[in-house]
Amino acid sequence: MSSISQLADNLTVLKIIDCTLTCSAAAAALMCKSCGNRLPRQFCFDCTTVLCEVCKGEGHLHEGHSVQPIKVAAEQRRKELSGRLAALRDVMGNIQKKKTALENISKSLRQKYRVVQQEYSTAELHLQEELSRSRKTFTASLGEVEKLNAQVLEEQTYFLNLAEVKVVSRCDYLTVRVRQSDIALLKDDGAGSDDEELDLRSSLPTQFQLQEPTLARAEHSKPIEVGLLTTDTYIVNTDDEKGGLETVLDFNAEDAPLGATGGPVMVPVDLYRDVDMVSTVEEAVCGSPGSFKSKSMDAGGGSAGASSRPPVCQFVKKMGCKGALPGMFNLPVSICVSPQGDILVADRGNCRVQIFNRKGVPREIRRNASIDNFVLSFFGADLPNLIPLSIAVTPQGLIGVTDNYDNSVKVYTVDGHYVACHKNQLIKPWGITAMPSGQFVVSDVEGGKLWCLAVDRNVGVVSYNRLCSAVRPKFVTCDAAGIVYFTQGLALNFEKRQNEPHLEGGFSIGSVGTDGQLGKQLSHFFSETEDFRCITGMCVDANGDLLVTDSGRKEILQFPKEGGFNILIQEGLTCPVGVATTQKGQLLVLDCWDHCVKVFTYVQRRHSSTS
Repeated sequence: MSSISQLADNLTVLKIIDCTLTCSAAAAALMCKSCGNRLPRQFCFDCTTVLCEVCKGEGHLHEGHSVQPIKVAAEQRRKELSGRLAALRDVMGNIQKKKTALENISKSLRQKYRVVQQEYSTAELHLQEELSRSRKTFTASLGEVEKLNAQVLEEQTYFLNLAEVKVVSRCDYLTVRVRQSDIALLKDDGAGSDDEELDLRSSLPTQFQLQEPTLARAEHSKPIEVGLLTTDTYIVNTDDEKGGLETVLDFNAEDAPLGATGGPVMVPVDLYRDVDMVSTVEEAVCGSPGSFKSKSMDAGGGSAGASSRPPVCQFVKKMGCKGALPGMFNLPVSICVSPQGDILVADRGNCRVQIFNRKGVPREIRRNASIDNFVLSFFGADLPNLIPLSIAVTPQGLIGVTDNYDNSVKVYTVDGHYVACHKNQLIKPWGITAMPSGQFVVSDVEGGKLWCLAVDRNVGVVSYNRLCSAVRPKFVTCDAAGIVYFTQGLALNFEKRQNEPHLEGGFSIGSVGTDGQLGKQLSHFFSETEDFRCITGMCVDANGDLLVTDSGRKEILQFPKEGGFNILIQEGLTCPVGVATTQKGQLLVLDCWDHCVKVFTYVQRRHSSTS
């Protein structure tokens, strides 16, 4: 034991010695560089070393070195570094301006590409019309030739039929003569009959003229081309914010259609706070009332019913990003707005429903904890999750959610309290909407039916009945009159990301009233030149106009009650799966693959009292 104690004492002494040497080295580093015994107070700019007062007077001042106090020298160095830092920040600002200019140029060029492509399509249509007219002329000429040849052949056939009748008559005559007696046969002179027979042979037609059709091809020295692409080289000066972009911006302001991000830059606002869109909408309408062009008008869809003055939807802000924290999303699939202005989002990837109040404060709804969940977690089993597919809220404040985990419809209060769960007669419930009466309408995509559920806050599901049958109804919405719109058929969005699945949507749109009678239908080709690709969401605005999200087209479509259609948003969307409107003049678009809610201005149509 004594040897162990002595060893411990030796180690302690060694540690103390090592610590003393380390402290001595650290203290030496802080001392005067010349003498090493006193604290430095001065700084020599020529030697770039710190000095004490004694060393300053002994050597450096006599040699003519520039010596100043350490504090003054440090302040001077800080000013130099601050100047360099400010210069670097200016350079960074110029870089950001150049990047913004390049983004604007890229956007303008993309719009120019689309315009040139549309011009080529128009020229190609004109060429097709010319070819069609040429084909009609050629067909008519060929018909005339065929008619003339048919007349000549018919005339020759008539002559041959007459000759055939004469020959048959002569044959009958000669047959009778053959059957006569010898004396009677020899009494008649047959010379006249022989001459008549010779005249009959000479009267037969031998030659006639016909028109033989041949194709004389038009000689072209070169292959037929609709048009050639020409380019005009222009120099862009990114240092000049206006002069270098005049050519591109002039085209952008006059010819390019305004899309989702084509509006002026908006003032940044809080992420989830409700925005008053009245002033923003007035500025958008007054700023460019006639420059908006919908895709339907550019593509010749004006005659198909597209309005010449569709609402201007300008991008305002983006809500959320990918993540699992409150206010973040992971593959959101459905969105709706309550009568109180709360925004509800079905966050499928995070197995929850998020509710944002008017101040932007989020809260969430998950599957309620129970003793069964405790037992499952105790044995290490996977807990049941709420996998929302669609969401709706009634005027009474009940939230309906279709759950993909157990193929059921669950009802909650706005505070997140569980009310009821319904599975009867449902095979694969998907879409859900709330009627003005407070009932829920649920679409059974595999059962091919629409069900109407009556739910009481205290009792649960009171009754349910079948509203109508349909072919794979998936997404549903309802207007103020109780008319339910639903998608039909199966359409696929073949565009796929690495981890995102293929999206299934609707192929056409149908409607049904509260009495179960089918109403207005929108077929797959809702216009002569436009069709649905993959319908993934719908809603009805305050005017009763139907808004449709098409993830295949990456657009938001509007179908007014009076007929026709408008393309509200055709840029800035990655995979839209839901749309909703607010009382403040907002259009909320749920972008699944961008994991966010994109907010746009929305000018609702004003009905004229004289119309």
